[in-house]
Order: sequence, then structure tokens, then C-alpha cells
Amino acid sequence: MHENNITLLCNEAERLLQLNISLLQKMVDEPNFLVESKQNSNEQLFNKSKALKRIEELQGERTKIIRKEMVLAVVGTMKAGKSTTINAIVGKEILPNRNRPMTSIPTLIRHVPGKHTPDLQLNNIDPIHQLLSALKKKITTDEGKKRVLELDKDQEKSKLLRIAMDDNWLKNSYAGEAEIFTCLASLNDLVRLATALNVEFPFEAYEEVHELPVIEVEFSHLTGMDDSHGTLTLLDTPGPNEAGQPQLQAMMRDQLQKASAVLAVLDYTQLNSEADQQVRAELNDIANVAAGRLFVLVNKFDQQDRNSDNAETVKQSVPAMLKHDVLNSERVYPVSSRHAYLANRARSVISQAGTLSGQEDWVKDFAKLAFGLSWEEEDLTSLDDVRRNADKIWRRSLFDKLITEVIQAAHTKAAALAVDSAAAKLVQNAENANEYLSVRHQGLLTSIQALQNQINGLLSDIDNIATCQKEVDAEVKRAMKGITRETDALLEQAEKTLSKDLNEYFKNGKRQEKEAFGIDQPKESTSLTIFGTFFKTLTGTTQPRERDFDPNNPEMKFSARSDAERFIQQIEDSVTSLLAETEEKIKPTLTEIVVGIEKSFHGNAIKAVEKIAHQINTRLEDDGFAVNIRFPKVSQLQTNLSIRTRMASLLEEKTFSETRRRRTSGVWGTVCGWFKTDDWGWEDYSVDVTRSVVDIRKIKTAVKKQTKEHFAELNETIEASINQPILVEIESFFGAFKSKVEQLRNTLIQSTEDHKNCQNEQEQLTLRLSELKKLTPEMIRDGKALKEELEPML
Repeated sequence: MHENNITLLCNEAERLLQLNISLLQKMVDEPNFLVESKQNSNEQLFNKSKALKRIEELQGERTKIIRKEMVLAVVGTMKAGKSTTINAIVGKEILPNRNRPMTSIPTLIRHVPGKHTPDLQLNNIDPIHQLLSALKKKITTDEGKKRVLELDKDQEKSKLLRIAMDDNWLKNSYAGEAEIFTCLASLNDLVRLATALNVEFPFEAYEEVHELPVIEVEFSHLTGMDDSHGTLTLLDTPGPNEAGQPQLQAMMRDQLQKASAVLAVLDYTQLNSEADQQVRAELNDIANVAAGRLFVLVNKFDQQDRNSDNAETVKQSVPAMLKHDVLNSERVYPVSSRHAYLANRARSVISQAGTLSGQEDWVKDFAKLAFGLSWEEEDLTSLDDVRRNADKIWRRSLFDKLITEVIQAAHTKAAALAVDSAAAKLVQNAENANEYLSVRHQGLLTSIQALQNQINGLLSDIDNIATCQKEVDAEVKRAMKGITRETDALLEQAEKTLSKDLNEYFKNGKRQEKEAFGIDQPKESTSLTIFGTFFKTLTGTTQPRERDFDPNNPEMKFSARSDAERFIQQIEDSVTSLLAETEEKIKPTLTEIVVGIEKSFHGNAIKAVEKIAHQINTRLEDDGFAVNIRFPKVSQLQTNLSIRTRMASLLEEKTFSETRRRRTSGVWGTVCGWFKTDDWGWEDYSVDVTRSVVDIRKIKTAVKKQTKEHFAELNETIEASINQPILVEIESFFGAFKSKVEQLRNTLIQSTEDHKNCQNEQEQLTLRLSELKKLTPEMIRDGKALKEELEPML
């Protein structure tokens, strides 16, 4: 039944797509119907460029519907491991790994059941041949010769010249991993060479899906799954920072817009680092295009240690990096793509070939993980051991959750997701076309005087919007000053309280040194749990207790480094819990501050804007447009107050001369030993010993320094997560509002131009507008109905 339903919905989606494409094509072909787009001025509600772009998008959706194909675009921030992630999903090393960005042209990787040897099809190689010819000509020019000399100075860059001189590598199809590597690496080098020689690469020739390179191979995780519901295709997409090419960035946005869903790959080691701001910016670039269709994979999670964020913290912090509430924490997957790839490939090769060859590089990498650095060839002979270790590495990679919830689910729902992607675009396109056709049609039925009145009225509305924006800006700036005053006072008080608590803690520690040494000292019962005694200290409990350290003798010495590390860990746990407690006290007050400014904005700005919108809608007797201002959610306020303070680095190794006692040698010592004397028959001696030393003074200084840094970071977080997003949203809101009104005005100005035509031409245009406008209500209604019928299947 489900299969029949999805087939019917696919057929309906294909019908509606064809109707929308046909409508747009008629609008493009009709003379004097759509004007050419004009940059930055006189833009109308619809134009020829927009229509052609929509046709291209809808044709891409139609192709996906016919194939029942769900396209998952994979895009990575800098050095995040995007190629390794794709290899892990596929189960084969089909994409080469290099230290520099590798994706020059978006590449499709399509799951084809039973296809164990991958192949690559280049469906459009003529532009590449033409580029090679252009490069050869450029090299012979004076400018080209100078650039070649510059390239020759760099051994790596000089190799690029071979790509242009020998084009034997370029063909329509490539079979196997080695040939695919050669092709993709050569294409990437060709982009770099074209840039170096100042020759334009033909990116525009690869804007449509059917022109992209395609790799076909069976995805190991989808082996044996039912393909009747559709198929899954990955789209390897250039990242926001890929090769520094503006054309690639435009291509990325275009391809992400067309994809059914997007998987963004981040580098775990770059979060909360100096590169965090760049990662944050790149992720927001991706989210701006892929809102509602976004999943995030946080790669290299195998590098987590006790001082770094755990999986749950990562799942909460990544959504907070985005400006708007567009990502749920359940769509964030901390994983190790490299471990997953090696484990999955090992299992796949064993099941197919029954053996692993220690001569292959990837097998060596796997063996180091599975058996340690001292692995030997014979470790690979026991397939049970290999399989067991591969399963263990796979589990610890945490990749299984991504495979189950994203990859396999996407494959199972491929047809439904393809229809859903198409339905959203169908409704949007039909509504935009209907709006434009209605305004143009109404314009022809309205007198020139009435049109001029409306045009002048809209001009006045634009001025009113600008005035309203100035008032809101002034109000927001006043509110921002209030936020600054309140948060400064709040943070100052919190910092004083925390400083007092820390001073109290370092003033009252528990002595553990005696027990750690245990040399000729009476055993005493001490509690190793710091939380109970620590918080008793803070609450003023005066019950006698041992301290972690003697503040009058702050240099602690431990014979075993592990004891010193454990001691530091206990202090660190206590300080961290204090920081976390302080953070929790701060957040409710910050929440109230943000809610206050939000209410203020909604109370004044929205009322003023709604009044302007109402005037426009009433005057034009047309449907209004929704006003939607989004504020940054308070849940996005994430601070690093409660992160580990990394005190272990303060542990030192020192050598001391230590005086000890022992029985004297000889008869006298022996006799005294018989009588177990405490004073006779003993002697002192010196020995050099190495101790692990913890200086409490240094720890106290480090903690206070880091606490100050945390509060400075919190101030920056408030600025980045509250103040700036509010300002950006207000600017964006008024910009969009003003642009919409200007487009309405320009479309009405076009109507005054229509009135200058002869009577017959006006009648013909009115008739064509009326005929096309009649098509849109049914298209909107059917598109919405399609989405509703589809919802239970998603």
C-alpha cells in the first residue's frame, strides 16, 4: 500500500513540476512579458533571470523524482575530513585525501546495488578540452611565460604545468579507485593552474546536475536494502573556504539549494579554538542555504580527552554556533570518520576477499588501530581477531548512529524526500508567479492616474519604512546600553562571588600529602571525595576535617605521578563545579534581559511595520505578505565557563635529597633488631629521590587568570550571540521589507509602460496575463495538498 501511495505521489509531483515549468517557459517566451533583470535597481517582483533559474531548479527536481533520488550534499569546513567521511559512508576509498582542498567541481556519488568496482563518468568534457587549449595558448604569451617562471620556482606548483601539456588523462569514463583518483586530482590541479595563469575555469558549464561528474558504486551500508522506495546519492560539494575561489562558493550555494538535504562536516579539534570564529562563519554560510535540511557531523571526535568537551556538550554547542534556531541537537553527530572508514573497509574486504594484505597503506593504518604500533603481519592472519577488532573500532567511532538515522533513513525515504523537496519549491514558485501575474493584470485594468497614485503612495511607504527603521535603531541602541549596564553589573557581582569562593577554597584544603607518602607516618582516615568537604567549607560547616593541602606549606610532593594527577583532578573537579554553578546563576538573569528587549521590539517596531503593510495591502487590494521577525533564542547562549581548567600542565618533576633511617650493619644492628629497639642500632642516610610536585600557589594563580578569561569570553558571547544577531535581524528584516515594496512599485511602473502600448497590444497582454493567472491557484492548491499527503511518510 505504501509503495502504491508513494508511486502516486511521485506521479502527481512530476505532473505539477511539468505544469510549473510550462508556465514559466510561457512567461519567458511571451514577448514584452518579463523584463531582463537589472542589477541593484528597478528590480520587479519577477523577471526573466528569476524565471530561467526557477526552470533549472524545477527540472533538477523532476530528474530526482523520476529516479526517486534523494541527494545528500556533503560540505566541509576547513580540513574537517569531508573526503574521509564520504569514504566512510561508501565503504571504499573513492575520493583522494590531500592536505589541501580537493573538490574543484561538485561530484555525485550514486549508490548502485551490486556495483563493487566504482566508475566515474565525465558527462561534459568539451569545456575541459577548450580550457586546456586556452592554457596552452596562454603559456606562449609574454604574460604566460612570466607566470610559468613563477610556477617553476615552486616544485609542487611546477607539476601543474604537466596537466596542460599532456591531456591523455582526460576521457569520458574511469574504472576503479586508481583511475578515479587520477581524474579528480587532475581536475583539481587544473583549477589551480587556471587560477595561477589567470585563465577562467568554465564553472558555468557544470551548474546543472546532469552535467556533473558521477561516481557509481554500491554503498556497503546499503547492501541488501530494499531499493523500491528510491535511491541515495551523495553530492561532494566545495566548502565555503574551498581554494579561495568565488565561483566555487557560488557553486556551493547553488548546489546546496538544490540538494534534498545537507550534511555539514566540522572538525572537533577546531571547536573552541582560535579557528572557532572561522568555523562558525563557514557553518552559518551553509545553514543560510540549508535551513531545515541540515545535519552536522563533528569529525575527529577520537581526539577527545578528559579535558575536552564530551559528546553531549558538542551536540548542544554546535546549534548555538548558528545565528537562528535552524538546527536541533539530535541532528549533530560527533564521530571519527577515519576510524569508521578503516573499520568498515576492513570488514568489507574480509567478507569479499577473505584476507587483508599488510602491504596496502590503508591496511597498515587499520592494523595500527587494531593491534597497536607494534603490530606484525601475523596479527592479520586470524580473521576472527581482525573482525572483532574492526567491530570494536566501528562501535567506538560512533558512526553507526549517523548511518542508521541519516544514511539508511534517507535511502529508505528517498522517494518521499524527493517529492517533499519538490513540493516546497512547487508551492513557492506558484505563489511567486501568481503574485506577479496578479499585479501586472491589475495594473492593466487600473487607470494611469490610479497607478500613479499607488506608485507615489509606495514611494511614501518606502520613506516611512526608512523613518521607522531609524526609530527602531535608536530604540535598540538604548536597549543595548541597558543590556551592557545590566550584564556588566551582573558579571562583576558574579566574578566577585566566585573569587571569594575560590579564595575560601584555597584557604581551606585537605591534607593528603601524608597519606600519599605513607613513610614512617601514622595512618589516618581521610575522605578522598572533595565535593562534600568542599561545599561544607563554602557553607561554613566547622566540622573537623583533613585538608587537601596545607596553605602554609603550598608545595605538595608525591612519590607517584598518578597520585599527583589524582590530587590535581580533585581540585580541578571542584573548581569546574564552581564555575558551572556560577554560569547557571547568571543565565536566568540574562534570559530576562533578552526577553525584555524582545518585548520592547515587538511592542513598537512590529506595530509600526504592520501599519505600513496594512496601508499597502489595503491600497493595492492584494494579498499581504507575512511579517516574520526572528530573535536569537536564549538557549543559544553558550559559554565556556565550565570547561576544564587543564591544571595537569602545572605538575612538575623535581629531585630532592631525602634523609632516611635504617638499621646499622654489623653485629650491633643485628642484636638491636632482635630486641626491636626504636633508638639503638639505627643510623641516618641521604638519598636523591624524584617527586611529582604540585605548587598550590601556581594553581591558584592559573585558576584566577583563567576565570577572568572566562568572564571576558562571556562578555564576547553576549555580544556575538545576543547583541549582534538582534542588529543583523533588524537590518535584514527592514531590508527585505523595503525591497519587497520597491519591487511592487517597480512592477506597477512597468504597468504604466504597458499603458503606452496600442489598444490591441494592451488587450492581447491582458488576455495572456488572465489566461496564465488562472493556472496558478490550482497549482498552489495541489502543491499544498501534495505536501499534506506526504507528511505521514516522512
